[in-house]
Amino acid sequence: AMASTVEISSLPTQDARIAARRRRAETKIRLEKEEQEGKKTKKDVVEEEVSLGKQQVGTSTAVLERIRTETWDELTDIRVCFDDSENQRRIVEENNRLDRYEALQIEAVTSGRKNAAIEMKWADLLNMDIPQELNDQLEFQKKACQQIIDTKDRRIRDFQQELKNKDEEYIKMLKQQSADITSIIAKMREQYHTMRRHYEQQLEEIEDAFEQERTDLLAKNKQEIESLFEQRRQMEESEFLERRQERERGFQQQIEELRTHFADDYNKCKIALEKGIQELEQHHEKMMSTYQLNKEKLGYNLQVLTERNKEHQAIQSTYKNRLNKLRETLNTLMSRYNTLDQKYKHQNMDLTEEYKRLTRQFKDLQEKFQHFEQADEKKFREVWEMNEQEVRGLITKVLEADRLLHEQQLGHEWVQPKAEQLELELETFSESGTATGKSTAIESQDMAQSASGKYSATKVKKVLDLIKEETQFLLDLKVREQILSLPQEQRDVLQIDAILRYIGIESQEDVDLLVSIFYHGQEEDDENLIVDPDEVLQVLKEFIQEKENLRIQDVAPDKKKKARTQNLGSESDADRKARRRREERKFWERMGHVIPDMNFRVWKALDVFLKKYYELLQKRSKAIDGAVSMQRQNEELKHLLDQYLGSKVNEELQVPPTHVIRVVSGPDDTVR
Repeated sequence: AMASTVEISSLPTQDARIAARRRRAETKIRLEKEEQEGKKTKKDVVEEEVSLGKQQVGTSTAVLERIRTETWDELTDIRVCFDDSENQRRIVEENNRLDRYEALQIEAVTSGRKNAAIEMKWADLLNMDIPQELNDQLEFQKKACQQIIDTKDRRIRDFQQELKNKDEEYIKMLKQQSADITSIIAKMREQYHTMRRHYEQQLEEIEDAFEQERTDLLAKNKQEIESLFEQRRQMEESEFLERRQERERGFQQQIEELRTHFADDYNKCKIALEKGIQELEQHHEKMMSTYQLNKEKLGYNLQVLTERNKEHQAIQSTYKNRLNKLRETLNTLMSRYNTLDQKYKHQNMDLTEEYKRLTRQFKDLQEKFQHFEQADEKKFREVWEMNEQEVRGLITKVLEADRLLHEQQLGHEWVQPKAEQLELELETFSESGTATGKSTAIESQDMAQSASGKYSATKVKKVLDLIKEETQFLLDLKVREQILSLPQEQRDVLQIDAILRYIGIESQEDVDLLVSIFYHGQEEDDENLIVDPDEVLQVLKEFIQEKENLRIQDVAPDKKKKARTQNLGSESDADRKARRRREERKFWERMGHVIPDMNFRVWKALDVFLKKYYELLQKRSKAIDGAVSMQRQNEELKHLLDQYLGSKVNEELQVPPTHVIRVVSGPDDTVR
């Protein structure tokens, strides 16, 4: 059977598509010839009815293939024209090169003969004794030499003119190539839009054809189904029920097969067309990058040639004067060498004396520096001790204030910080002025080890997930509101970060310590976590206690003192001073954090609520003052009313106020 147009267009290379089309044409010609001669083929050819969608696919493929061939022919014509012009230029260039070579050969032979004739006459000039004749011969020799030089200069001018013509020709060629590239790019862009427009048009036509075919098929199937329903109504339902069900299942299966078949054909055609569009776009981008690269290469070559020409001219002019300058420089340098030798010998003696004098001054300065350094150190220690005593007094006051706030304002039992631990830290940091008992080398080594955890990410994740599930009550209301508005991944990260901050995890060392406590008693390669969820809080308490013990060990003055001394002995003065400043800063920071952060938060909350309570008391005071004022006014009004009612003037009135008051208040009293 002959290959279809869709199958041929889906082949990867152009040669394969051409061979497939050739085989299809040969098969078609052979079949037509057999039909004319009346021969029968080995197998009966069963003509299949080609659907409307397949016909449109074949037509669209042929149209697109024809448009693609035309576009390639246009681009090929531009390249052929450029190659033809380049071949013509090379032929002309080769002819000009041969002419130049022949002219150089002739010039060399002629110049050699003239030089030989001049050389032969020089020997005759040595034998002449008459000055006039010698002068005439010299003039003749000079003219002959001038003729040779003029000939060489004329040849040089010819070559320079030809070089100039070459440069102009090169510039014209660059402009022509730029114009060709621009035209090619414009045509490629136009062809790209044309191909895309045709692909879209053909795709729409194929879709319309498949939709029309689907509509016709649905109408046909609907008509058949209606006819079958009509036949069914004419038959008895009890007799043909089973046969009707079988026919319905068959028809339903046929409909599904037809839908699947045409949907697959449509998808294949669409994929093939989209693949063709992508290939054209890729080829267009590739050609654009190639032409841009060629343009940049040509521009770079032009700049390189121009710079080389300038360099060669500069080198040629430099070499002519270099020999004379070097000779003059040699004489000058020799004289300068002798002068400077005497000068530097004298200067060396002076500098030696100056060095000895400065050495003595430096030793005196070192002694003075040591004296002042000791005095400054003494003053610094005195100031340190004074400030330390003042800070200790402030710490005592702060702890007393914290105790009063807990016991009197909050009514809670105040837990006093560990006195031994606090004194140990203060004594350690204040030892010998500012020594902390830690060396910078040990700190840097610990930091380097803690930068990368020693436990796997799986173990850390299991521990964090367990802590997240069992310690959600630690999250305050603000954090929970922020978590609700975030995605699930960000919600877990924010929740874990808040919980770790609450339990005091600040570095990778803390994370490793936490994981080691959770996996205590298990093998290193065992990643299964066997801690019960009810024991999570107890494990966290152990972690906090262990972290506190490690912190006390870090600041202990007597432990590992020898190792610290060895590490400190290898430090330079600058490193030692820097370490000392850091330790002093840590000491004063530690002195300023005697009260835990939780107590500070309690203080802030207490301050807020006390302010609110104070505002409430002020409002109550103002209300009480207003009530007392109103009560005082009521008493005054009652007193005035009694005076008015008890006045003798009321007896002279026909309707006294007391009578009116009784009449007005009478019904109310009755009602009451």
